[in-house]
This record gives sequence, C-alpha cells and structure tokens, in this order.
Amino acid sequence: MVICYFGDSLTLGYGDEKGLGWPGRLSMALREKGQDVTSYNLGVRKDTSVQLQHRWKSEAMLRRMPDQPFKMVFSFGVADVANGVPSEQTLASCVAILTQAKAMGDVMVVGPTPVNDQSKREEITTLSRMIAGLCKRVDIPFVPTIDSMHRSFVYGTALNDGDGVHPAGPGYAELADYILKFNTAREFFGLE
Repeated sequence: MVICYFGDSLTLGYGDEKGLGWPGRLSMALREKGQDVTSYNLGVRKDTSVQLQHRWKSEAMLRRMPDQPFKMVFSFGVADVANGVPSEQTLASCVAILTQAKAMGDVMVVGPTPVNDQSKREEITTLSRMIAGLCKRVDIPFVPTIDSMHRSFVYGTALNDGDGVHPAGPGYAELADYILKFNTAREFFGLE
C-alpha cells in the first residue's frame, strides 16, 4: 500500500529528534505488523489548509502506483489557527481537498493536536469538532486527537520539552500509538 501524509509541521514531525514524526512511526508500526507500506511524509512547515489545497493533488498523483492500494492521510488545523485563517475558510478548503481526494483513493483525517497556549488550544478544539462534523458529512474517517493528547501526560511533557506547539519525539510516539489503537484508523489501515 502507498500512504501519503499531508499536513503542516506537525505532520512533518518538526521538533522530533528522530525525524520520524507520527507518520514515520505509524508507517514503521504498520510494517512491523506485516503491511507492505511505501509512505511519503508530505508535511510542510506553516502550511495551512488553504496552501495545502493548492499542492496536495499534484504531489499525490506523482506517488500513485498501479495495482497498489492508495491511501491519503490529512491533518490540518493548527497552522490555520496559528496563521489566523478563519474557520470558514479552513472548512471550505477541507471540503475541496477531501471530496477530490476521495475520488483518488482511501482518505482519512487525523484531527489537530493541542498546544500549550490556552486560547489557541480552545480555537483548535472548536476547529477540530468542525472538521469532525465535516468528515462525517462527506463520509471520511476522522481520528480525534485533541482531547486525548491534551489529557496525555506523555504528550504534555513532550510539548513542554518542545516549543509548546511541536512536541519532542515522545509526543509524536504517543500520538502514533494512539492513532494505531483507534478503531477507525485500524480499519483504514487494514489491521482489523
């Protein structure tokens, strides 16, 4: 299977000492579980959903392989809030991205993660719930992360060890582990 991970610096894994982020750890775990995986981390620092809307399709097309299941995992929201993108604009970009992506392959969305700044975290939480509702309407699996990672001691410590937005490596490991245990993601990756 070919997996493309699209998002911002949190998808890229900025701040991870091992350079894997959650996508690298997720793909490594899938390989350990016997999956034949070719994965591409296409996270870009400071990339909002609006910017992602203009690049994802051409990047995805370059990575499709004949006779291989093609999966795309999107994660957006934190860069949108950090860069002042109105939630209506984020949702419009999400609709455009997800409906087009669904026609190309299997699609899943990993919700945005918490940050240390309380007002930004509240904005991200609201946006995460909006994205979850949108995914439900367009029938795309969604993995909510903000509440679980906010309650996670490991993730919180990693945020403090990072810059308050990007966790240190243990935070990305915690997030990857959480995603892999989430039934929606297990089904998406063929682990059920």
